[in-house]
Amino acid sequence: MHRSATPPSRVWPAWVLAVVWGVGLAVPALAAGELIGQPYTDLYPAVWGLWEAARQWPAVVTFTPQLAAPEGMGFYFSSPVKGWLAGLLVPVLGVPWTWNLLTLAARVATVGLSAHAGRAWGLGTAGSLAVAAAFGCSAVFQGYAVEGIVEGTDGWALALWAWAAGRRRHGWSAVALAGCIGVSWYLGAVACLLAVLASLRDRRALVGLLGILLAAPALAGFLGAFSGGSPLPPDIRAAMGAPLTVPRPGVLPGLHPFAITAYTGGVLTLAALGARVRWVVLALVPAVLSLGVGPWYELPVLSALRFPYRWHLGTLAILALAAGHLADRVRGGWALGPIVLLECLLLSPIEPLLPGAPAEVPALYGAVDGPIVDVPGPVALPPGQINLSRPRARWFLYAQTLHGQPTPWAPDFNAVGAQATASAAWQRAATALRAFDQVASGDGRTPPPPGLVDDLAATGVRWLVIHHRVAGMVGAAVLRDGLVSQGAELVDRDTDRWLLRIPSP
Repeated sequence: MHRSATPPSRVWPAWVLAVVWGVGLAVPALAAGELIGQPYTDLYPAVWGLWEAARQWPAVVTFTPQLAAPEGMGFYFSSPVKGWLAGLLVPVLGVPWTWNLLTLAARVATVGLSAHAGRAWGLGTAGSLAVAAAFGCSAVFQGYAVEGIVEGTDGWALALWAWAAGRRRHGWSAVALAGCIGVSWYLGAVACLLAVLASLRDRRALVGLLGILLAAPALAGFLGAFSGGSPLPPDIRAAMGAPLTVPRPGVLPGLHPFAITAYTGGVLTLAALGARVRWVVLALVPAVLSLGVGPWYELPVLSALRFPYRWHLGTLAILALAAGHLADRVRGGWALGPIVLLECLLLSPIEPLLPGAPAEVPALYGAVDGPIVDVPGPVALPPGQINLSRPRARWFLYAQTLHGQPTPWAPDFNAVGAQATASAAWQRAATALRAFDQVASGDGRTPPPPGLVDDLAATGVRWLVIHHRVAGMVGAAVLRDGLVSQGAELVDRDTDRWLLRIPSP
């Protein structure tokens, strides 16, 4: 494939697009001082993970004492690269602005470096802009930012791999592939697949797979932290596959809490086919894998994939490159990228403006100076089932970024296989507390059993917060009065919660 003679400075239109798309769509959330993302799924766990990774800097996090206290539990922050950067930034900027800055930087870099990748594969100014819009500004990356999926927004790592592979700098492609694994092992899987496909053009592209060895510490950390995982049942994996239904446009009013999408758009698809490059057929490989069904998911590596729709990034990369060839050949090809982006913003199922979530921690938590339990707490549900307990991560996880105290609650992190042990005292206490949790099918009408305060104290718990707005005032009051009658002390309150001190044993 020929190398373009266009000067490198001609990628500046893509960098303008990168700033407008990467930062401009987040202006409302930033102006409100909020965290970028919505609070209903992954945002608060991801921000907490960023804080925990910064707390353990510079190590790769494989264990946390902050959960399943006092024993702690295995935990792997899903973007070690961002965790390492957070260790440098959190002491200066704090947790909320570190999250926002890293999110914005990832979005801008993904778009801009996608253009450089397009140039490395022989495209000119119009073609590189088309690649930047089709890949970097895709609904997939927008959805990752909307949902707060920390490991999802770093498409820049895959763009770097594509740049190195396009330039036939295969040693650097191995380093870039290791970087893909370091930001997200799903992105690493896509890079491995694209390296195999690129070897049809140049067998030396397989050198890039040596990046797996370079990323071995991160992979070992993940496998060690989540050793209890098991392959997903086929029906659950299929539910996490690329949707084949006609999407409801995200620009329409209403809540859009989930970012699972394989939206490509008619303009991009037609442009890729119109380029008449034979290798566009390779896009079928990641497209088929993204469906989440097929006998290949019995293979060891593929069986570990819990979100097969993420293979769609491979499909987009191939289609974007093909569309870039068309943009370079036709008059007015510079407009293809903006048209692809406009269609995505108006018709994809992802909302066009990035939402925001509260970044403040309620002042009541400022008094907490020992292990704490929030009621209601997390509830583990099967993968693919809507879990209404996820927004509670704002208090039992995110509030730790203020008070720094551990909790005996052990979230399941999307049922990825985190293992935690629990004392008999905490098992009894957790069972009693879940009786006041409507998501866990509790009725909240029966007073807590005798000895609940003693069990909490034996677990090491010194504080308990009852969120009566969530638990329901009647059940919450029953729990509060029962705990007070057993020796707990009501210390503080606000409009949504009560803070109780648990006496030492």
